[in-house]
Amino acid sequence: RTKIIEWLAPINFFQRQADISRARQPGTGGWLLEDGRFKQWEAGSQRILWCRGIPGSGKTILASMVVDHLEAQFDDQDMCVACMYLNHKERDTQTVSNLLASIWSQVVVDKTISSLAQKLHERHSKKRTQPKLDEVSEVLRLAVAEWGRVYIVVDALDEYPEDERNMLLRHLIAMGPHVSLMLTSRPHIDLGVTLPDPGLLDVRATDEDIKKYVNERIRKSSRLSMHVQTRPELPDEIESKIISTVDGMFLLAKLHIDSLATKNTIKSVRGALENLPKDLEHTYDEAMERIDRQNEDDRKIAHSALTWVANAKRVLSARELREALAIEPEAERLDPDNLLEVTIILSVCAGLLIFDETSSAVRLVHYTTQKYMDSARESRFPAAHTQIT
Repeated sequence: RTKIIEWLAPINFFQRQADISRARQPGTGGWLLEDGRFKQWEAGSQRILWCRGIPGSGKTILASMVVDHLEAQFDDQDMCVACMYLNHKERDTQTVSNLLASIWSQVVVDKTISSLAQKLHERHSKKRTQPKLDEVSEVLRLAVAEWGRVYIVVDALDEYPEDERNMLLRHLIAMGPHVSLMLTSRPHIDLGVTLPDPGLLDVRATDEDIKKYVNERIRKSSRLSMHVQTRPELPDEIESKIISTVDGMFLLAKLHIDSLATKNTIKSVRGALENLPKDLEHTYDEAMERIDRQNEDDRKIAHSALTWVANAKRVLSARELREALAIEPEAERLDPDNLLEVTIILSVCAGLLIFDETSSAVRLVHYTTQKYMDSARESRFPAAHTQIT
């Protein structure tokens, strides 16, 4: 059984779900679960829910929350939940066939594997070939039919190539009326297929959610919590300023707190609050300026780490990044004493890198960070190509 699943479904979204769920601030996102359009979708009267939001509004976090919510709500009932998190860095592995197979692997967790899947494995294993898309789709259709209702959450459709996106949606829609789809994307993208009467829901971080997030980050920051002991009114000042600045963008709130958490005095915190950028590009500029103000060793580590992660053709594991940073031009072999700890790498990158504990992957904090890095390559990373080749 395990052998067949690993053969047919090389992508494991269970790990990604666990990492995103771990990063979620408890108590946030409740507004979505109370929304009438979500309740209609959850009850099955609305087959497709399309959640659209600007970059950084928290769509991925909400998607993971919905997966956890549904699994808790319908535990041991005749339903199942599956998810996929699309990523522009993983296009080589995230083929339509592999994505459908990943859904299949989640759907059959508590079910018997069909004879068709077993026969596919036997036939293709002998020939050392992979099944065709239609074969995978049929295996998924049979597995889905074993459940009374199947919820599939698809995050970041806008990060997937248009032609493949249309094909993926057509296959998912064809699975039958008992399959409920929740899709997330940026606004105004053309899905290219006719969705059967989708419910539309605009996603933006609520003031209350941002307040909870900011308060928790202040509590966890050694410097900010120390400042609060001297100035108990400081959290209210930080909350108010960040909420008014970020306009429903969770990512911006995170980056601003990352910046404030580096300030050594209350005066410097208040000075930074008066000059918070209101858009991502200027916020990324400010993060890079903080990196460049570090001591030479830390600055070099940050530039090298960001260069590797941003320019790699696929997502790097922590081990791969550590080894890449440990390479010495004249050395014949890798010196294990030159390996950096992941916590050190993250600490010097101004919040622009994150580490997924379950999958051990190191990523840029958001796909907009990738766009910024691409546009800033010549000005901030002129030696990027030379460094990684």
